[in-house]
Amino acid sequence: MNIQAITVSNGLASALLVILLFSRYVTRQNRRLEDHLFSAMIILGILGGCVETRSFIIDGRPGVAAHFANILENSYLYASTLAISTLWVLYVDMRLYRSRVRLLSKYRILLIASAVMTVLLVINIFAGFFFTVDANNIYRRMPISYIFYLYLFIAMCVSVATLRKYCAEYGSVTFFPIWMFLIPVLTCCILQVIFFGIALAWAGVALGLTAIYINIQSQQAFVDTLTGLYNRQFIEHQMVVMRSDKRNTYYGIMLDIDYFKEINDRFGHSVGDDALCQAANIFRRAAMRDAQVFRFAGDEFIIIMKTDDESTAMHMIDRIRGEMMRFNESGEHPYTLSFSMGIARFDMEVDTIDTFMHKIDVSMYEDKKRNHERIDRERAKAASTT
Repeated sequence: MNIQAITVSNGLASALLVILLFSRYVTRQNRRLEDHLFSAMIILGILGGCVETRSFIIDGRPGVAAHFANILENSYLYASTLAISTLWVLYVDMRLYRSRVRLLSKYRILLIASAVMTVLLVINIFAGFFFTVDANNIYRRMPISYIFYLYLFIAMCVSVATLRKYCAEYGSVTFFPIWMFLIPVLTCCILQVIFFGIALAWAGVALGLTAIYINIQSQQAFVDTLTGLYNRQFIEHQMVVMRSDKRNTYYGIMLDIDYFKEINDRFGHSVGDDALCQAANIFRRAAMRDAQVFRFAGDEFIIIMKTDDESTAMHMIDRIRGEMMRFNESGEHPYTLSFSMGIARFDMEVDTIDTFMHKIDVSMYEDKKRNHERIDRERAKAASTT
């Protein structure tokens, strides 16, 4: 056991995570639940590196205080492995689905298992079935302790399954490569299990969280902060990709919220912002595989679909209308939503990016004119009957 090597490894890991935490504080990245989950993993990682280093230093030292410190510190290390594993699963789900309601129902078994193992850790202080600290204050892990690494592995598999399910339903995720977290964490944990006396697990956590953080920073340049959809800057990037893609066909759908100004004027801009977010959620739920949703400007949105079949694009419009009707029928908001939608195919032989955007814009405004005429007639009819 090389105390110097352990100190350097965990010290660098903790220092990296402190910098990460400070950067998040400076940029105020603690607004949503997923932000808090990510920050919690960072804090657990910082403490884990520090506590593990101290546990190696006091291992074998005489004295009652050192003996109990050794037990408590190793108990914390096992508990923090549980906590980070569970937080990672919840974080992945929140980043993808943005729904708090899902967490308790979807991961109830995982949360219960984590709670039970935490209780067993407390009992272990007196029973010593996960690990023991003998009369000479020497720490020894027991064979059953590998259940914590099994829990970590299961949690990582659950996160992968969650991502695969999301991609199957909604298409690929551009800025969330979870393997950049999983590979260093699993590799370092496996090495620590095989070679007793080395400390790499927290270095793996630090590398994994840093990799995810870098991708989050990249994402923020291309994501609309209000709705969480891709922004106009990323549309331009995707248009360049479309222009150079000779193998696939693309359709575009432009959407505009009907009478959005009335929502702002009647209920205020905070409710107007909520309407934009609810519209984004409708498009997100309706989005099919190989479809990307963008907030273009104000209350205008664009969906780009990779398909060679116009009926698939029309089916996407039907899905949006279905989600819109479910939203309006719920009556949970003081407003209702309707959308004007235009559709056009990206013709590789003829279209430039500008001509393609003009085509879907013209198509959308034709639908908007029809929608407004229909809505105005319905309002006039309702006013005449009253």
